Amino acid sequence: MTFTRPHWLLAGCFCSLLFALPLLAENLSPAPGLPLPASARLVWVAHATGFQIYKAQASTGSPAPLRWVFQEPEATLHDAAGTKVGRHFRGPCWEAADGSRIEGSVPPLAQAPGRAPADVPWLVISVHSTGTAGVLASVTHVLRIDTLGGAAPVTPPSRAGQTVRIPYRAIYLFLAPSTESTPSPR
Repeated sequence: MTFTRPHWLLAGCFCSLLFALPLLAENLSPAPGLPLPASARLVWVAHATGFQIYKAQASTGSPAPLRWVFQEPEATLHDAAGTKVGRHFRGPCWEAADGSRIEGSVPPLAQAPGRAPADVPWLVISVHSTGTAGVLASVTHVLRIDTLGGAAPVTPPSRAGQTVRIPYRAIYLFLAPSTESTPSPR
């Protein structure tokens, strides 16, 4: 196959986008109405790819006999270059490759709708350290922004106990108080 001028232009645009992604991720602003903690600084950014897992449970006070109930996230965290740097799992918890880990408080401090109905909401979550020293040790808040997918299915479940894994992507911003220093994630 020979590459024509449009192929080279497309490849050039794609490479430019790849180089710009880290800058875009660092400069994303939260959704309107999503308050940032006072005196917070950004210490880490992770791109999550994975699933939001839901289970069918009996409804209370609803005409539908069953409804989808969120169970847990299951996602891999990557840096802007695509390198695996951690994971996000039940708790909610986030764990960096350096062994540092944080656990969030539920319900979230604030939330804003995703861009589309199929997107899970953007969140501000209060967290505390549960792991070793490392990049996440001083983190007190996590923001989930720029979500794609992950919302519970619109179609009701057909049987109790049924589970679904809905693919999602998000960017997680990890914030610490502005007075503390944080070790590098690498």
